[in-house]
Amino acid sequence: MTALWSEPRADPVTVEVESGSRGTVIVRSSLRALPYLVAALISLSAALWTYRPWQMAGAIMVPSGDSLAYHTWVQNTIESGWYETSDRLAAPFVQNNHPFTVTDEFLYAAIGRVFAPILGSAGAAVTWWVVLSFPLAAITAVGLARYLRLSPVASVVPGVAFALLPDHFLRASVLHVNLATTWVIPIGLLAAVSLMHPPPCTPRKRVWFEIALLTGCVITSLVSAYYAVFAGLLVAAAGIGALVATRAWRVLLVTAGRGMALVGPLTVAALVDHIYLPSHMGYEAVSVTRSAADSELYGGKIAAMLLPPSTNRFMFLHNIRTNYDLTYPNAAEGPALGLVASIGFIGLVCWMFLAYWRRTTANDDMRIRTLAALTWVGLFVYVVGGFGTVWSMILQGGGIRVWSRMHVFLALLALLAVGITIDRIGRFWLRFAIVALVTVIALVDQTSPAYRPNADLAKAVRAETTRMTKAIGARAGSGAMIYQYPQVNFPIANRVTAPASAYDGFLPYLYSDDLRWSYGGLEGDPAADWQLSLAARPLADQVALLAAAGFAGILVDRVTLSSTPEQAVQIAHLLGKADYVSSAGRWDYYDLRADLGACGPDAKASVAELKYLTLRPPLLYPGPGITTAPNGYTNEQGPATLRIVTLRDAGWPNINVTFTVDSPTSSLLVRLPDGTKRELAPGSTKIAWSGAVIGSETPIRIERTGGTGAYHVVSLIASPNLSANASICLATLSAKVSPGS
Repeated sequence: MTALWSEPRADPVTVEVESGSRGTVIVRSSLRALPYLVAALISLSAALWTYRPWQMAGAIMVPSGDSLAYHTWVQNTIESGWYETSDRLAAPFVQNNHPFTVTDEFLYAAIGRVFAPILGSAGAAVTWWVVLSFPLAAITAVGLARYLRLSPVASVVPGVAFALLPDHFLRASVLHVNLATTWVIPIGLLAAVSLMHPPPCTPRKRVWFEIALLTGCVITSLVSAYYAVFAGLLVAAAGIGALVATRAWRVLLVTAGRGMALVGPLTVAALVDHIYLPSHMGYEAVSVTRSAADSELYGGKIAAMLLPPSTNRFMFLHNIRTNYDLTYPNAAEGPALGLVASIGFIGLVCWMFLAYWRRTTANDDMRIRTLAALTWVGLFVYVVGGFGTVWSMILQGGGIRVWSRMHVFLALLALLAVGITIDRIGRFWLRFAIVALVTVIALVDQTSPAYRPNADLAKAVRAETTRMTKAIGARAGSGAMIYQYPQVNFPIANRVTAPASAYDGFLPYLYSDDLRWSYGGLEGDPAADWQLSLAARPLADQVALLAAAGFAGILVDRVTLSSTPEQAVQIAHLLGKADYVSSAGRWDYYDLRADLGACGPDAKASVAELKYLTLRPPLLYPGPGITTAPNGYTNEQGPATLRIVTLRDAGWPNINVTFTVDSPTSSLLVRLPDGTKRELAPGSTKIAWSGAVIGSETPIRIERTGGTGAYHVVSLIASPNLSANASICLATLSAKVSPGS
């Protein structure tokens, strides 16, 4: 297979030094390291100019949105040892992230266990991780270029232009730490191209090369499932190409080994998540965040990839992209290659067409052939209706939905082609000048002050939140439980939170030391969904029940309540003057001062029953046969089950259950827990049932008796009937609880 190599022209300085006619080993090593150093320094300088991490002083660079979830997982790692659990979130229970499968284990081990102890906070650790990802991406891209025998000068182009891709800045700016870790992409691409272009070295060195490459593939797998899957698809394509070219069946073993190193670890991580799901589970939170149709919504478009990013520093280019995104549907995260990579991409596509019409000659550069072939494979992965749709149909979504993210691989392939083309220029000084010009073009085209975070805002949010949590801690005491109002689901908000982001509930946790917070439990987990049951009750009852459940106070987020001003008025009327108001007026805090002894001689038992009602109510969940989605629950065919789930081990002696079945074309039979049956004709029918549930789970079964077509189940409600003493206790507390008085 080494015959596949087509050697480029070498730099005259390199030839002279490596020939031994002059220079030393030190000079030789310095020359080899020079492109890595140059590309890394340029990329680091661009990242520092953009993000200015010293201005953050440890604050969270982007204190909203997905950034807060990533910082929370880092903070979990700092406090509990691993990112998937936190005993200060989802109070009084424990946040369990296993229902929302995340396979970025390497990231949280590195950021939470290495960077954070050195830098002192989750905010500083994440900020410096994304900043350093730029020079690291440059180094690995140069390494791939040098593997493909690009000259030291030409290899600077893919090194710098790849590290400074618009998508890299975008991910770093919103702190998608997994997708910002682009330095793993050249490793994944090396796993593909080295199948067609194996290293020309001794068998012993080849073994070490394979070990190092497999290690890199494992790291890639545990950094981003997207990058691992995309690299795995290119490895599979390259392996088939190598088999056709060589007829050497051992290539399949090498290909399979690399594929397993890319997808095996993330598969194991996903399986571990399933093993450690909560013992009583409604449904996995990931099911409400992913849809099989997402592959069509988030597939890429070629025009979108070739247009400038919306953050381009030149207004007329910015307007072109903005008008495109506003005019044409499904922006798919606005993929953009940048000018240099776009030229390389168009060149590779055109070359592939031209190569088809002419005969292959000995002068053909096989590297270009390989890059072009992988580009066509990557293009079918990237585009709407391509491989992503097939993947989604076979695997019912398969966990990968934003197939447009493949464009970063296409960009690297294109940039390598640009470097190879530059190497065909015979004169060293001219080649050097072109590399300098292309590098400047990439810097001007791909960097922008629009990516720069608002340091003043970040520090202001930290200051306000920190002062607020310290004041609450002084009032409520160490380890106190604080209920966050209004109730907001995680990971998909169940209400409009704007202008706050859906994940702003993590802010008090991230800027406090030992207080426990109600936010952060995952939707579908009964240890979090008790808040949904609580929120359905009158506000006065909510306050009374929270006091009975042991919460020390209520924290009201007035920004999150902006969309429902009537709630803000209601809670202010009920709770009166706040015990603490944050410095910028965002948060109001109220102590809970409930006289639980006011419930009479049987107060202890009554309060205990109210605590069960608050924290361990019966909950009605979709079960087997019902698809869970953000907009409701659906059955397409076959039988289905609803599940009454409670964390109260003894169950409930008497509960009320209601739900509505919308069945346009099918007649159904509903089997209720006590054995009674309800026959439903096509149409919308409300079902009501009362009875006892014993143990943690009780099924309600739905069968089709005629007709076809989907039906929907909506308005799933379960609530217990309290004992007489507990009902009196709740009424008494609701009347007397006045946190602000």
